[in-house]
Amino acid sequence: MTQPDDHVKKHLEKRGIDPATLSDDVIKKFNKFSEGELQKADDLGAALMADGSVDNSTKVSAVH
Repeated sequence: MTQPDDHVKKHLEKRGIDPATLSDDVIKKFNKFSEGELQKADDLGAALMADGSVDNSTKVSAVH
């Protein structure tokens, strides 16, 4: 089983996500992100969540 890097584990724990519930492929993809890149994703997510004019499905699509 693929283990998350320390910064990925911290990122997932902050969200209440048990890494064991994610596939090896997802963990491998998460591990490709640097700590700074994950922070940028957090910043984008926070901005999208605060944007009341955008519905949830659009928020998810914006990240992809």
